Amino acid sequence: MVQKIWCVLLSSWLLFSSAVMAKPELYQAEVSAEQTQQQWQREALTQILVRVTGNPDIMQRAELRTELSNASSYVKQFEAVRGEAGNRVRVLLDAERIRTLLQQLQIPIWGGQRPEMLFWIVEQTGSERRFVRQSDDPWLQALTQVMAEQALPLTLPLYDIDDLLNLTENDVWGGFWEPILLASSRYRVNEVVLLLLEQSSDTEWRLTAIRQQAGQQQRDELTGTDQQSLLRDYAALLSQQLARQYAILLDPAAEQQVRIQVQGTSSLRDVVLLERTLAATLGIKQVKLLSQGQQQTELQLTIQVSPAQLLQLLNFEPSLQLLTDNSAPPAFDWANPAPLVTDAPLAVYQLTRP
Repeated sequence: MVQKIWCVLLSSWLLFSSAVMAKPELYQAEVSAEQTQQQWQREALTQILVRVTGNPDIMQRAELRTELSNASSYVKQFEAVRGEAGNRVRVLLDAERIRTLLQQLQIPIWGGQRPEMLFWIVEQTGSERRFVRQSDDPWLQALTQVMAEQALPLTLPLYDIDDLLNLTENDVWGGFWEPILLASSRYRVNEVVLLLLEQSSDTEWRLTAIRQQAGQQQRDELTGTDQQSLLRDYAALLSQQLARQYAILLDPAAEQQVRIQVQGTSSLRDVVLLERTLAATLGIKQVKLLSQGQQQTELQLTIQVSPAQLLQLLNFEPSLQLLTDNSAPPAFDWANPAPLVTDAPLAVYQLTRP
């Protein structure tokens, strides 16, 4: 019995420690130290502006090119790091200052609440197909790096006995979504991505990426001569696609207050962490605690986005699970022509913990 319990606990630990990569820091850049201070400050600001807009051509804007001369004023802290790529500088930039700049220029911003994506990766060599699953595989190392560069949340399958019983390489290569979604359901992600890798010539690889969201498929094909450049091109394309879908134009003129309820807040620590999480969410200007019960907290949020956009943003917050959505207009009672009046909060969430 003890052995069985230990196996269950070990499986749970593996699911949350091995499959889910660390969430990238949105406003942190890493640049080469083999340049002047002014140069790496400008490079860091450029990197972050591309990341938080999802637009690789954003620096074509004359106002942003001019702002590069003030790059030092955006730096909050920095440190020297050494890795395989040589001497680097890790730079943390001022998130609020960057948001203000983009808001003033009426440029949509893509915040830190981003969809968690699960990648099933299959490589075909000749007539043989294999799951790309070893941590030291060049494909996986390159994918992990480029996703972090774009601050895209990444989950990799465990490829344990449950995965391998439910899914084969041929299922993924053929795009058979029924077994793919069945195997993916345990990971509780927002999107599932298939990466199909094939060597099309002695010097060229073909990457086919297929992702499914709400029953719709997005298919992209790219070619490249090495893993790093090919996956970097794909990560940039993916970031651009997602930003078009989720980036938000903050509008102070549309400022309004909404209420939400969060269940499962059993301690003061839970409430404090909840307030910090919400305060750091793009589009939420202020968080006010209205009431706190033994297991339930109610908060008032001052927002600069629409209620629907707020719900979409919070859908990508892993610590909050939506229980009830009251954003739709109340039902109309034909027996009583007066519209129904409700004082329900915009949404009710359950606080979740890893």
